[in-house]
Amino acid sequence: MNYIAAVLFYLYICSKQQSDTTTMSINEDIRQPKFESEHHKMIINILFSADWIDQKIKTVLDLHSLTNIQYNILRILKGAGDVPMNATDIQAVMISQKSDMTRLIDRLVKKGLADRVVCPENRRKVNISITAAGKTILEKVHPQIKGITTQYFESKVSIEEAQLLSDLLDKIRQ
Repeated sequence: MNYIAAVLFYLYICSKQQSDTTTMSINEDIRQPKFESEHHKMIINILFSADWIDQKIKTVLDLHSLTNIQYNILRILKGAGDVPMNATDIQAVMISQKSDMTRLIDRLVKKGLADRVVCPENRRKVNISITAAGKTILEKVHPQIKGITTQYFESKVSIEEAQLLSDLLDKIRQ
């Protein structure tokens, strides 16, 4: 959800710089006329925007019976190529790292989207990889997610603005 918050925060900043009067401000969206400070307003806006983006993406994932976290795991496994990963390595690069990995992997395995195999060299280690069905569902979902990103972000935010927002969010996390 962090990458989503960043994009939304950036969109909010850009909307303030444009003359589009149909864009609501965070003050209007949450019906709060005043904040403690501009930094407090920024934090609330990031959280509100992250949830807004999360809901937009969720509408697509619901059509495929996936959660945002399951989608994230499948993308990580696909990115690993033919190299299986263990749960700790997956969790280290997830957007939301507070998840119960065992339960999430169980659900992906049950859906046939991921495989879990005990490592022959180290029986305490479990290798997780994406299945052909997992790759297929990503191929179906990706164009739909791309449509959302084009509709809400790429058509409104330049590449330079996107980079600036990303840099600002990186700076906040340092």
